[in-house]
Amino acid sequence: MKRQIHKMMALLAAAAMSVSAIGCGATGTQGSSQAASSGTASQESTAQESASADGSSPIELTFWYANSDTVETYINEATERFNSTVGAEKGIHVTAEYQGEYTDLHQKLQAAYIAGTAPQLTVLEIGSVGLFAEGGMIQSLDDRIEADGMDMSDFHDGLLYNCYIDDSCYALPFLRSTSILYMNTSLLEEAGVNPEEIETWDDVAEASEKVNEATGKYGISMPVNYWFHEAFMLTWGGFTVNEDETQCTVDNEVDRTVINYFKDLRDRGLAHLYPYAEADKMSADLMNQDAAFFFQSTGGLSQMLSVADELGFGLQTAFIPKGTQFGVTTGGCNIAMLSGLSEEEQNAAWEYIKFMTSVDETVEASIVTGYLATRKSAVEDEKMVEWYEQYPQYKVALDQLAISSGRPNNPGYVEFQEELTDAMAEIMVNDADVDTTLAELEAKGNELLNE
Repeated sequence: MKRQIHKMMALLAAAAMSVSAIGCGATGTQGSSQAASSGTASQESTAQESASADGSSPIELTFWYANSDTVETYINEATERFNSTVGAEKGIHVTAEYQGEYTDLHQKLQAAYIAGTAPQLTVLEIGSVGLFAEGGMIQSLDDRIEADGMDMSDFHDGLLYNCYIDDSCYALPFLRSTSILYMNTSLLEEAGVNPEEIETWDDVAEASEKVNEATGKYGISMPVNYWFHEAFMLTWGGFTVNEDETQCTVDNEVDRTVINYFKDLRDRGLAHLYPYAEADKMSADLMNQDAAFFFQSTGGLSQMLSVADELGFGLQTAFIPKGTQFGVTTGGCNIAMLSGLSEEEQNAAWEYIKFMTSVDETVEASIVTGYLATRKSAVEDEKMVEWYEQYPQYKVALDQLAISSGRPNNPGYVEFQEELTDAMAEIMVNDADVDTTLAELEAKGNELLNE
C-alpha cells in the first residue's frame, strides 16, 4: 500500500498543471483561489437540523470539490438541500469545502490521506479515478450499488468508463462534460457564414477565412491542451493510446493531420494558438470578439452565455467538427468515497452520493452550471425539457455523448497528459520539429503507460 501511495504522489506532483482544464468552467473565468472552507458558513447553520431522530449528534461528513463560480453555487445549494431533507431525516450533516481546481484538490487529497485528515467524500477528475483506486485511497461502491438495486444503466454509457477500474465501480458520474465547439454567431453572420452549416473541419477553415477577410478577426482562438487534442485525434480516426492503454499512439499520420491543420491556419493568420499556461487569452478573445470559434467544456456554457449576453453577441454551440468521423472524450468529475471509513460513515457517505447523483440533482446541476444531465431519465424531466427548449446550446453536449468515449484509466496517463500538452504547444506554437517531437513523445508515453 505504501509503495502505491508513494507512486501516486510522484505522479500527481509531476502532473501538477495537467488536469485543471478537464471539464472545468470557461478558461480564465474561474474564481481566484480561496480558503478551503469557502461556502461552508451557511451549511454550518443547518447542522442542528440534521440531528438524529433520537436527539443524538449527527454524523459529520466533509465533501471536497473543485472549481468555483457556478460549480460552487450549485454544490453549496445542493448540500443545503441534502442537509435539510435526507440529512435531517437520517442524522447526517455534510460540509462542502472548495479546494481549488482539480490538480489542487488531488494534491491536497493525497497529503491529507497520508496525514489521516482526509475528507469522507470527494470529487475526482475522471482520468484520475484509476490512480486513486490503485493507490487504495477510494473504495469500491459495488456492494452498495447492488444492495440498493441502483440502476446503473440510467447513467449515459459514455460516462461510465472512468467509473470502473478492473470491473469494479469506484465512483459515480457527477459534474460531467464533453468539449464542444462554441461559435460567435454575430461574427460569422457578419462574414456571411451560416452557423448552422458548420459541421466539418473544412467548414471551420473556410469560415475562418471569410471571417478574417470580412472583419480582420481570427477564425479560431485556442489554448493547446491534451483534452482537446484527444478529441481532435478521434475525429480523424485515431487516439493518443491503443485500446488496452498499453501503447502510446501519437507518432502517426492521424496526429500529423491534426497538427498540420492547426499550423496551417495559424500560419495564415486564421488561428490564434497559445500554450495552455496562457489560456486567459481565450477569455480575452471571447470578450473582445476577436475570434469566431472556441473549444471549451460544456461546463463553461453558463459563464460563456452570460458573457455573450452582457456584451451583446450571439453564441451557439456545436459538436467538435468532423474529420473522417465525429468523436470526443468525456471530462469533468466523478464523486467517490474515501477508504478507511467506519461503517456508519460509509452508510452516511453513500446517502450523500445517491442524493447528489439523483435525477432531480442532475437536472439542477445541469441548469446551474452547464454540465451534462448525467442520467438518461433526467432528459425526460419536465424542467429539463423546458430548459433545452429555451437554451438549445445546453443539449449539444448531451447529443454528442452518442459518439463519445471515456478517457484513459491507466495511472501513467496522468503524467503523460502534461507531456502531451507541452509537446503539442512546442510544435503548434513554437514550431518544434514534428518528427523528432512526436517520436520522443511516443517513447515517453510508452514508458509511462508501462511502469
